[in-house]
Amino acid sequence: MRVAWWIGTGLFLANVALAQSAPKIGYVDLQRALNESESGKKAKEEFKVQVDRLQASLKKQKDEIDGLKDQLEKKSLVMKEEERTNLEDDYRKKLRDFERNYKDSQTDLHKKDNELTGGIIKDLQGIIQDYGERGGYTLILEATSSAVLYGTKSADLTDAIIQEYNSHHAAKKKEK
Repeated sequence: MRVAWWIGTGLFLANVALAQSAPKIGYVDLQRALNESESGKKAKEEFKVQVDRLQASLKKQKDEIDGLKDQLEKKSLVMKEEERTNLEDDYRKKLRDFERNYKDSQTDLHKKDNELTGGIIKDLQGIIQDYGERGGYTLILEATSSAVLYGTKSADLTDAIIQEYNSHHAAKKKEK
């Protein structure tokens, strides 16, 4: 009888200890937090303006190149050799410039995207760390990485992080 009581007490204490040390795990979809936060929305709009401006410039160049190509295809047979050669050289030069501008614009857009979102991601990481410490979390994972294959909706902290980020960011704006 005494042995059964000790075993029962031991099991009870083991369950209490496990309950107290059970890991608390959550996850955050950083991409969604970035896209849905107020700063993220503003950065996305600013980035879209940049993209539209570059696309308009590149389209203008492309239209000019297409015009030269059409001219070459339609009139090359009736042109003098020197005229055709000059037009072909002009076409190749403009095509090369377009390709260079396109590549440079892609690099510039990538750099601009990193500028606009890098600070927000860093701030979100700070918010997540503070949230995790305050909430007693053992681990908070990033949902879009391959680390999270499944997570219950109750473990998704993304909405709470977005709210906290927006209120924290709004408070920072008021201080300025």
